[in-house]
Amino acid sequence: MDKLLHRLKTHYVNLPIKYKLFYFHFLMVLILCLTSLVAIQIALNIHQEIICQEAVKVLNFATKSIEDELRQIEKYAYNIIINAELQDTLEKLKNGLSVYERGVLGKELTDRLWEWRFERNISSVNLIDCNGNQYAGGDQIPHELAMGIVSQVAVEEGSMAFLEPVGGNPSIIGARTIRKVRELSLAPLGTLIIRVDIEKIIQQLTYDTMENHKYLLITSGEKTVYSSFPDLDVSEGLVDDKENGGYQVVKVDGKSYFVVFNKSPFTNWLYTNILPYEDVFKQVIQMRRVVISIFGALFLITMLISLWMAGNLTKPMQKLITQMKLVESGEFEETMAQSLELERGDEIGTLQRKFLKMVKRIKNLIQENYTKQLLVKEAQLRALQAQINPHFLYNALESINWRAKINQQTEISQMIESLGNLLRNAMSDQQHLVTVNEELKLIQDYIHIQKVRFGSRLDFKIELDRRWEQLLIPKLILQPLVENAINHGLEQMIEPCTIRITATESGAFLFLKVEDNGPGIPPDLLRKLQMQETKPDNLGIGLKNIDERLKLVYGKEYGLTLTSQVGAGTRVMVKIPKEKVENV
Repeated sequence: MDKLLHRLKTHYVNLPIKYKLFYFHFLMVLILCLTSLVAIQIALNIHQEIICQEAVKVLNFATKSIEDELRQIEKYAYNIIINAELQDTLEKLKNGLSVYERGVLGKELTDRLWEWRFERNISSVNLIDCNGNQYAGGDQIPHELAMGIVSQVAVEEGSMAFLEPVGGNPSIIGARTIRKVRELSLAPLGTLIIRVDIEKIIQQLTYDTMENHKYLLITSGEKTVYSSFPDLDVSEGLVDDKENGGYQVVKVDGKSYFVVFNKSPFTNWLYTNILPYEDVFKQVIQMRRVVISIFGALFLITMLISLWMAGNLTKPMQKLITQMKLVESGEFEETMAQSLELERGDEIGTLQRKFLKMVKRIKNLIQENYTKQLLVKEAQLRALQAQINPHFLYNALESINWRAKINQQTEISQMIESLGNLLRNAMSDQQHLVTVNEELKLIQDYIHIQKVRFGSRLDFKIELDRRWEQLLIPKLILQPLVENAINHGLEQMIEPCTIRITATESGAFLFLKVEDNGPGIPPDLLRKLQMQETKPDNLGIGLKNIDERLKLVYGKEYGLTLTSQVGAGTRVMVKIPKEKVENV
């Protein structure tokens, strides 16, 4: 992706200005068009949300109205089953009676059921006694269907159950087992079946609200309880999540619909309100098409104007490019002789005038730059000449060493020899890489000198596996770290200070560690040193330089790691590869 973006950027930079302007206007108009389309889509989504919220409110109202009526039916059924006369009649029918007595009681019971039938949107009131005989206040229910209802209601343990329509009758079924309430025996006496005219309930209670949302569907599982949308095939289901209420857009027979649904905890029915998508958003869709057409025309007009403006701007700039090519070839006099549109008052005219001034001064600038370079080289030469010859120092130290030996000053002689080794290694440019063993010898010379100064207060240890002694490392990597430990650890302490050099390996990496038990570095200063945000005086000798050298030799993943804790000491860890490095 980065390479592709780089190629596109390079291609754009190399394009003539004429085409850059054209692409710029193209991009601006394209962004404007896309922004407008996004705004239209947002408006569409907001309108959709409003419609959906309205549909949810309508559906909730319809659901509450229908279920309030069903609750009234439930109360009505309860008053019927606890009726004392009905209880007595059913108990008598349960016992053995003559045909004549049974006929008389049946006639009385049927008359009573007819009286109850004319209450609250009830299309019929049916009763099934314990012997399976049916008494109806209205249309009879086929015996097989009636016994099926009795079996379904029996598992409800006396509660009211509302069932989907059966036997081709559009009315929903409300059924309840009748139990003997006298003496609280709760013995079954029969089953009350009330058929409720759901269509009438919906027309009476929700007509005004549902006028613009007439597609109402009530289902129980895969069965239809009520549908005002008879042509809709709901065999596969309309919604995905039937347990939670909400809304979604579905397609049925190639047409899109808003489907708003709500699961009833009272009847466990799914109430669904269906809205044709195209009818609701017809105007918005037309508006989007008009906007697209308008912006398409504006796009074409803008592109034509941009091409004309680009040509008008780039023509005088082509002349200026020709002049620049003459300057490139060194023909300054001919360049100044060429005529340009110097009278133009816009930016192009200003650019041409400034260009001619630049051409007049370019020779002087070249000469000045050449002179400056000569002066810089001369200063560098003088600086080199002013350096002290290192051989003079070596010879002087050697002379002092022999004087000390002659006078039997062994300690002084050893110190001078160590100092000479240090200077010889530090000033030598012959080697960029040394072995770990050579670096450790240099450190031993340095420690020998410091031992004279600090005595027993300096406890120096090297705990290094001999197999790493021949590993090549950049010169003067470990010695400055030991020097830092002495300067900022030992010198700040009264008690003895232990400085250790150790090594650990991990995979392809080797970690050389220089650690001390000194006072440590404060957290704020440590963080700044780690992030290289500060470079305080006399602190962190050569750390940044060492880190940069390691990265230069091995790569960016290598270098120094500084850790410290106040009162517990400081550790500097050098991360290098385990294999030898042959070239710097």
